[in-house]
Amino acid sequence: MPELPEVETVRRVLKEELIDKKIKSVRLLYEPIFENSDRVNELIGNQIKDIDRKGKYLIFILEKGYLLSHLRMEGKYFYLPSTTDLNKHMHVAIDFENGYSLIYQDVRKFGRMHYYDDLDSLRLDLKLGPDANNISDTSLVELYEKLLKSRLPIKALLLDQSFIAGLGNIYVDEVLYEAKLLPNYPAKLVSFNDFKKIVEAAKEILNHAIIEKGTTIRTYTSSLGVKGNYQNFLKVHTKENCPLGHKIFKMKVGGRTSYYCPFCQNKGIKKVIGITGGIATGKSNIVANLRELGYFVSDSDSFVKEAYNDEIILNKLKIVFKEAYKDSIIDKKVIAEIIFSNETRREELNSIIHPFVIQKLKEDINKHDFLFLDIPLLYETGLESLCDKVICTSLPKNVEVERLMARDNISLEYALKKISSQMDLELKKNKADYIIDTSGSFKETNEKIIKLLEEIYDGIFL
Repeated sequence: MPELPEVETVRRVLKEELIDKKIKSVRLLYEPIFENSDRVNELIGNQIKDIDRKGKYLIFILEKGYLLSHLRMEGKYFYLPSTTDLNKHMHVAIDFENGYSLIYQDVRKFGRMHYYDDLDSLRLDLKLGPDANNISDTSLVELYEKLLKSRLPIKALLLDQSFIAGLGNIYVDEVLYEAKLLPNYPAKLVSFNDFKKIVEAAKEILNHAIIEKGTTIRTYTSSLGVKGNYQNFLKVHTKENCPLGHKIFKMKVGGRTSYYCPFCQNKGIKKVIGITGGIATGKSNIVANLRELGYFVSDSDSFVKEAYNDEIILNKLKIVFKEAYKDSIIDKKVIAEIIFSNETRREELNSIIHPFVIQKLKEDINKHDFLFLDIPLLYETGLESLCDKVICTSLPKNVEVERLMARDNISLEYALKKISSQMDLELKKNKADYIIDTSGSFKETNEKIIKLLEEIYDGIFL
């Protein structure tokens, strides 16, 4: 859909041709486009004195009255000889006395025109906010007061033309990237300084786009075949990666597809996502993929290994697990055998190791605003309290058993015993917020991770 820069480009192109042209006749081939078609003949004999714009609307200033035009999705104007054969998508032809016509083409027929006697009536009908590239300091304060009362995500509010005029899907994505805010960030939580950044970014981006004659994506071209060039400056909208190389994700906001970078647009996010699952259900692949994407993952197993090198913990283990202390070292395999079938001894080990692990996990949580916690025994240890949301990896039981046997080179009996020593996987899945099936190929699992991340960001402020 043409946004402010594209409509401004149309205005400038048409103004070069139409000023002082007198209307001889009007051919209205699709009546619904002209909302008050009973007044279309009032254009005849009128002269175009100027062409203005408000938001995404063109305003033809006539000798008598005003013609309002909205291009909607795919509307285009052409200035052609009146003898030109009209194609089936050309719905209005305004013929001038000089033998040329202003022809309106619209494949989808969504565009609209309306004739007004006076400017006040026109403005009253429009109910538009200030143009996004021309917001005064006074308007800035007034808009911020409205913003604080809004229940909408910030992108949905910026798309509301009664709030700010001229911004559409493309440029809002670009503006929010510059402001470092996610599209679904609650508008009422936006600080005044961040709102100023939004307004400043909108002004800079839109004015640059006007210089480049708009953005040509798919079907947009301006009047007289003028094509925009700002698509070469887009940073997130329709892109695979942001300028810093991070993968671009998508979400739906207000029914519109929104492009964003979760790393660059992370202002105001403080979330901890837990990762758990059964033995050999693909947690390590999930973690590896997340790290490859650039996310920080805090690994509880690595802290367990670190704990066995802590002097205080080692001294406790020497006392509690004497049978595992041989030749001045603690044999972890012996401890594993002891706790595997003895719940009391397992609790004894947990009371020694877990405080150290929890402290390390909390240190990582304090360092990072958005991170993942890889905790295989998340629910068994009650550590779901550290997480805002939990992901559980899932596999069919037979696949889990096969993978565990192959991974640890153990018998079927021992594999089943290891699996049964943990909380039932179905129970974990019932407790988790998100479930990811890892039974497919590595590539398929990676694709699922991307979709899952998009789902997480989609609900991140809920």
